[in-house]
Amino acid sequence: MDIRTIFQQNPIIAAANQENLSLALHSKACAVLLMYAKLNDLLEKVTQDNPERKPLFLHTDLMKGLSNDKEAFRFLAKYVKPTGIVTTKSPMIRAAKKEGLLTIQRIFLIDTASFHTAIQNIRENEPDAIEIMPGIAPSIIQAFREYTQRPIILGGLIHSFSQVQGALDAGADAVSLSKSEIWNMQI
Repeated sequence: MDIRTIFQQNPIIAAANQENLSLALHSKACAVLLMYAKLNDLLEKVTQDNPERKPLFLHTDLMKGLSNDKEAFRFLAKYVKPTGIVTTKSPMIRAAKKEGLLTIQRIFLIDTASFHTAIQNIRENEPDAIEIMPGIAPSIIQAFREYTQRPIILGGLIHSFSQVQGALDAGADAVSLSKSEIWNMQI
């Protein structure tokens, strides 16, 4: 599955936790980004609540019961079968790609140095998409477009439909947000 194809359905990604995972999986969002989860509970919940196989991305940096090594990604790919992962860690991008998972590299921008480091990491890791945080800074999208052709997701601190629309108008391919009231909006 191609990540751009996922975003074309509806550029809203439901950023969920385990408590509202079912709501996110049944929303109109194009995909679910599961933020905080316990591996033990995840195995049971994903198979029960996702019969239509909505694309599911696991934020592996925030999962309990999972070490961030290549064996963990083998386990996830074989038993949980997510569409992909989200991480800030370069080695995890490479390990997940080897297991055939789509990858989203999460980037926190705080200054010019973090921008340049992010560009270098994207070039080295070749993630399928990048998520730029905070998401309320859509003006940075064009600067990233100059250096990379990867799909861009804005996420973090987005809480209104107008912010979603502003991010998309500025060139974002998708927006991830935890505000469930917006998950069912079709763009």
